[in-house]
Amino acid sequence: MTAPTQQPDVGWDVVRLAEATPKALSERASAELERAQQHQPLLSDLTSVRSKAVTHSANNRARLERLADHVLPGDTVVEIGCGEGYVATRLLQADAGRYSAMDIVPEHAAVTRAVLEEQGLTDRIGTIAEKDLYDLAPEDLADATFVVCSEVIEHVPDPEAALEAIGRALPDDAQLLFSVPLLNKLEKVWDHLSIFTADRLADMLERAGLEAHHVEPFVGQWVLVLAGPRGTAGSRGAARLAQVRAAAEHLPAVDVPEDFTPVPPQPTRFDNVSLTSLEVAPLVPEPQVTVTPATDDDGVVDIDVVAGPVQATAGTTISLAQRGPVEGLRLAFEIPDVTHVTEVAVIFRRPDGAPVGRWVWTPRDTDRAKGSVAHSASLRPGAHRPPFTGPKQASIPEADRVEITVTVAGRGQGRLRLTRASWIR
Repeated sequence: MTAPTQQPDVGWDVVRLAEATPKALSERASAELERAQQHQPLLSDLTSVRSKAVTHSANNRARLERLADHVLPGDTVVEIGCGEGYVATRLLQADAGRYSAMDIVPEHAAVTRAVLEEQGLTDRIGTIAEKDLYDLAPEDLADATFVVCSEVIEHVPDPEAALEAIGRALPDDAQLLFSVPLLNKLEKVWDHLSIFTADRLADMLERAGLEAHHVEPFVGQWVLVLAGPRGTAGSRGAARLAQVRAAAEHLPAVDVPEDFTPVPPQPTRFDNVSLTSLEVAPLVPEPQVTVTPATDDDGVVDIDVVAGPVQATAGTTISLAQRGPVEGLRLAFEIPDVTHVTEVAVIFRRPDGAPVGRWVWTPRDTDRAKGSVAHSASLRPGAHRPPFTGPKQASIPEADRVEITVTVAGRGQGRLRLTRASWIR
């Protein structure tokens, strides 16, 4: 995918550098993270446990401060995907004049309104309603000067169509701020369905009739994109851009080497699958291994291995014959008792049996101290994939099956439970 031509200073090359060489921005990311100290987390009994965890994390506290940098006094803000009101609260605290929002989850709309009322911000609340992003219409954004869609696009099945919907509805004199995970980040979040690169984001903007005004990686976790309809930034847009840049003037400068190599083309999506749909079979005969396929009742695949006098490696094979080429596997597993387990491996094999990619997890002392473990991993070539180790490069699309094995010490036994899976494409 080739990115459209963009203004040289909007920030795409810095994002590409962050994708290819994250350490090159580590000093800047650390400085950005200091913004977390300025943010007082939202304290409300109205929000969920998950929402509280998000608002109290240092990365998200810093992110909320950076979002607030984009608000001009008196802005009419519309938030697409309002969650439980913590972004809304910070935007209004940053002197937005009016706030409206929408969310596909009706409970989120109700909680956001209740939280804002609890915070004493009732006089600046507009409509907060249940609405599907794909159904966005120009009248939904007619009065907006600033539209925010933070950490939403990666949750929808078709992010290109989502951004096009926003582009069609965005007023000519308004700007859009949206954020998505940086490449290789937050891939173990199971309701994240897409993988983004700078080139993909630039292409998405082009398709949506939008142009980037400012793009930046943030705290090594996200990409923030400020955009608007082509050629229509206007004086308010220029003032917003100046304010955003001024707020980052104290950060360490990033020099993009002329000879750095961007990342190669990447997969674009996670296809979550029901484990009941997988064709699983034991790799070795019983009684050494027993593979129990997932059922509608429990939805998990159990792999039970019993070793003789010496350690045993056994597991299951999953056919890719009806799946088409894949780029990797996102996997969640549990081991109820890690005492005798020494290794878990995920191996992609070609039709001739040759391995084309192998990822390995080895229990640590901390795992053994807990007794039971549960992990998720995004297994595809490239960056480090904790808790697994694996190859930087591998021809995964050549595979026709994937093996998942567990190694058990001599005279020991172990159970590996596969609880979730996504094909990476």
